[in-house]
Amino acid sequence: MNIFSLISKRKYFLKKTLFSLLCLFVLLFFLFLWEIAVIHYNIPKRILPKPTDIGIYLMHEFFSVHRIGYESIVSKTLSSFFDAFTGFIISAVLGSMIGIIFGKNYIFHLIFFPIIFLTQLVPLPAFAPVVAAIFGYDITTKIIIIVLFTIFPVIVNVEKAVHNITFDHISLFKTYNASSAHEFLKLILPSIIPNLLLTLKIISTASFVASIVSELSLTTSGGIGKDIFTSFNNQIIPRVWSSLIIVSFISLVYYWAITRFEQYILETYHYGKNEQ
Repeated sequence: MNIFSLISKRKYFLKKTLFSLLCLFVLLFFLFLWEIAVIHYNIPKRILPKPTDIGIYLMHEFFSVHRIGYESIVSKTLSSFFDAFTGFIISAVLGSMIGIIFGKNYIFHLIFFPIIFLTQLVPLPAFAPVVAAIFGYDITTKIIIIVLFTIFPVIVNVEKAVHNITFDHISLFKTYNASSAHEFLKLILPSIIPNLLLTLKIISTASFVASIVSELSLTTSGGIGKDIFTSFNNQIIPRVWSSLIIVSFISLVYYWAITRFEQYILETYHYGKNEQ
């Protein structure tokens, strides 16, 4: 390692450290203003609790002994997250398959694309009860709702990637009588991966939102969405805000993990760079 490379790495580390400290300062300053505003204007806790109230509730949630069978905010959030992740994986796989079929067969696109598009026109809160009435009110319906809410962007972007494959590349594979499996692995997959990874970052948080919202129409009681709704109705407002903080944190980690996965795949396998 030469001296210039070492200096460059130190500068990069210094910039990252300064940026992190700046973000921490902005966050603390925002919390300070929040605390002062609530005290100054005497805002009721049922409308907007102070950050210290939320902090006290989180301390109680994490460091107090609870009754047997008590489900913490974290366990409920993780329950909703795992359902969201299941729907996310199904959307990624199934959406990619449908997108490839649509990209290679225009007849299938004409027949089925309008049907899939219609599912995106109805807002999720209005659509969830209809799906629940058809398939039931259990966890399977929740996964179906998450998939229906997130699969459309995958289909559209994968289909677009298939359409963008150049005629020269297709002709080359036909010239060598390449099998369908070989064409998929060497041509289609490298072409759709960049678009697919970009779409996965978008639907990662959308799947979590769909998981939380869909719980309001179902009988599932282990998720954070139902818990937020129940806590709000019972005027346990610090628990509502604590739930939102934990959901936001896990969403950030979720998005960061997908972003790192995207960087690893693109840097390791150089997908999207077809050989000329």
